[in-house]
Amino acid sequence: MTHILAIILAVAASHLAFAQAESTETVWSSVLVTLYGDRAPLISPRNSLTPFGAQQLYSAGSLFRDRYIAPSSSNTSSDLVINGISPFEIDNSQIFVQSTVDEFIASSAQAFMQGLYPPVDNERDSLILNAEYLLANGSNIEYPLGGFQYANVYTASPLDPNSIWLSGADNCPAYLNSTLEYFASSEYMKLASTTQDFYAGFDSSIFAGELEESQVNFHNAYYVFDYLSYGSIHNSTIQARLSNDDLFQARTLADDAEFALYANISAEGGVRTIGGQTLAAYILGLLINNIENNGQINKLNLLFTSFEPMISLAALLGLPNMYTQFFGIPELGSSIVFEMFSIDNDTSGTYPDPSDLYVRFLFRNGTNSTTNLGLYPIFGRGHTSSSMNLSDFIVSMESIMLSDVGEWCTICSSPSIFCAAFANGAFTNTTGNITSSLPKKSSPATHPAIAGVIGALIALVLAATTLAVAMFFLGIRFYRQKSKRRSELGGFKGAEKLASDQDLSIVKGSGVGATVIGKGHERIGSWELGEASEAKEVGMQNMDMSNHKTSLDGEGDGISVIEQHLEPVRVEERV
Repeated sequence: MTHILAIILAVAASHLAFAQAESTETVWSSVLVTLYGDRAPLISPRNSLTPFGAQQLYSAGSLFRDRYIAPSSSNTSSDLVINGISPFEIDNSQIFVQSTVDEFIASSAQAFMQGLYPPVDNERDSLILNAEYLLANGSNIEYPLGGFQYANVYTASPLDPNSIWLSGADNCPAYLNSTLEYFASSEYMKLASTTQDFYAGFDSSIFAGELEESQVNFHNAYYVFDYLSYGSIHNSTIQARLSNDDLFQARTLADDAEFALYANISAEGGVRTIGGQTLAAYILGLLINNIENNGQINKLNLLFTSFEPMISLAALLGLPNMYTQFFGIPELGSSIVFEMFSIDNDTSGTYPDPSDLYVRFLFRNGTNSTTNLGLYPIFGRGHTSSSMNLSDFIVSMESIMLSDVGEWCTICSSPSIFCAAFANGAFTNTTGNITSSLPKKSSPATHPAIAGVIGALIALVLAATTLAVAMFFLGIRFYRQKSKRRSELGGFKGAEKLASDQDLSIVKGSGVGATVIGKGHERIGSWELGEASEAKEVGMQNMDMSNHKTSLDGEGDGISVIEQHLEPVRVEERV
């Protein structure tokens, strides 16, 4: 009897092994959130992507090309190619790319895409040429720069409601108030005190002309590390005077500071992780778009942002509790990945039922050639549960995400111009359920460009209505200034500028758009948290930002509001 039972078990095991061998994984969609590459420090006048940073992102793009698009001969994971994705020529209907408007982040997106879809060479890739490459005389012609391919990169400015998905903590006063609580906490005070000697020990020549000695402290931990990290790569003097131990310690303290500011899930209202909440909603929405369109769009979704929402998202996913590499700032060029796939024997390419879909989380910390793309369980699942079925994934993501622009405006008390369009439920950015078998709560699925236009139009209509009411009831009128001689007009147009042309300048801290340090990137630091009097209340040292402030001088805009209740100018016609 025992012998017969052993035979039965052996046969069953062989059948199971055969079934597993026959089953294949099919990747249907993937969402990548990628950090920018090496750039100039945030305290520098221009935070541009360096050539080294471009190479980092190009390398990252090449790695994911090898995984999802066109595996190299040495890649044994060819079954991870996304189903139906174009292998050589970029098809912008299949790929979605979004970046913040920061110069170094948008440039990182472009460098990544160069690696993901390299130039098409007419001679090398002659088999894929189509009629677009042919001229009437029978010759072939290629795109400039050796067949360069052009990707659609959507950049959402702070005036666009879709900007919250990649930078949910920006333009969020409630978040700023929460950080003030941290800077007033005993935890912060203790770290600021115990690290004074470390920061005072740096050779003052390292920061000469960039940071004052009083500014080199724990309160500015990230800015100090950011400057030192850049200098250790690009400046031989700093490299010679900076020990590896000191650079590592500066990095560790920056990790502590940023983790407290962006990963504290127990902070009141959960607002410290709001950037991760909006990012989670966007990730789920992109995967849902792929499902609703049977895998025809959103095959590969590439989101380029800063590290703050990545830190917040990792905390919400429960990763720092299990893995130390998620505590703090990821390496430059890092990517977090949500991969949606099915496991079946069907090789026809038919899109599966949502109940047959699974999602897994992967992370690559940096772009070093020895750094692998690792698989990590999320939401506190065990090490043996690296994948989740789609239904469980949706329920878990919905528990951490913030998927409505109007709700974000309310929670943040945001002054963003588009929030007026979402007041009192005037406009929403949510959709219905995926299928009747999946949870009803949904994610932002309105196309970003369309939603942005709708939000902007509604905001403009509200503004125009308010102005019309003011003009009718309050007697407000406008007049045009007399023309100046062209030689007297400044601005970027020079002699071509007219008196009616405007030069745009925005007062920092006015509540319009993002608060900018250096150029183009909002951060939380000692010089950003309002007036000096507010900062002193929480024991903060403010940097002198007098050289960074701008003002509206009232000259050259050609339009002024005259005093109310005066008689309007009457039209007088003469021949």
